[in-house]
Amino acid sequence: MTPDRVVVSGIDGGLLDPVTKDYDAARPAIAALARLRVPLVLCSSRPRAEVELVSRRFGLGAPMIVENGAALVVPDGHLGHGVPGGRPDGDWQVLQLGPPREKLREALAEVAAAARVKVRTATDLHEHTEPFALDREEDALALAREAEARGLRVARAERLYYLCGGADKGLAVRTLLSLYEREGRLPRAVALGAWQVDLPMLRAVHRPIVLPGGDGRVEPWLAARLPRAELAPHAGPEGWNDAVLAVLTGRRLAAVSSKGRGGFDLPEADRELRLATRG
Repeated sequence: MTPDRVVVSGIDGGLLDPVTKDYDAARPAIAALARLRVPLVLCSSRPRAEVELVSRRFGLGAPMIVENGAALVVPDGHLGHGVPGGRPDGDWQVLQLGPPREKLREALAEVAAAARVKVRTATDLHEHTEPFALDREEDALALAREAEARGLRVARAERLYYLCGGADKGLAVRTLLSLYEREGRLPRAVALGAWQVDLPMLRAVHRPIVLPGGDGRVEPWLAARLPRAELAPHAGPEGWNDAVLAVLTGRRLAAVSSKGRGGFDLPEADRELRLATRG
């Protein structure tokens, strides 16, 4: 049966405490979603293995979006009509939306050389994006320009940058919603995000909710681009929990714009906007 609502959420900075990685404060909302049979779709920059671990810990049994939208992973049998173009992998159907990491690793070397920027790559479990770090944040704009010229994207998350193919979190969310619609109904979608890389996800849903950082400040770039989005009342899992329960009980939250411009520095927001438009 197709759900009438879907909640899409990032993991870090909201569902999990950014410091302790604890999620106890989010348990009431997770339990309420399960009771109402509202799928909680994790949508993360993390690789599939890590997202699957979190999903199993929460007992979700819902689709997952991994590596900034490079792959949509759906539990086998979750959709009656299946996942066209997906490949079976254990208990999952995997729909690849981005190129393999090997190609992106080669492309990053080319992009960095063209931009005359030094990057530090990461050794981890990513399969469809290439994570990297920069010694100087100001180098990100030059990298983004060179990547865009090659049909690629630079996306920024909490700690790392990612070189990505044409897919993003928004494409993956829209793909999932179209699969649900194919089953007979287009569910109303809510998304909760905290980082620049979450913008496509937030734009792809009916009701975007922005989570503030630990200091109560909204990510500058999200504030500049989503002033009418709703704002979670607190940071971390406590704010995530309150925002989800507000959704489930039909309450509206204050708009991001209600925080006022004192919440972020406009020159910095403008600089980040130029990067994020390409990323």
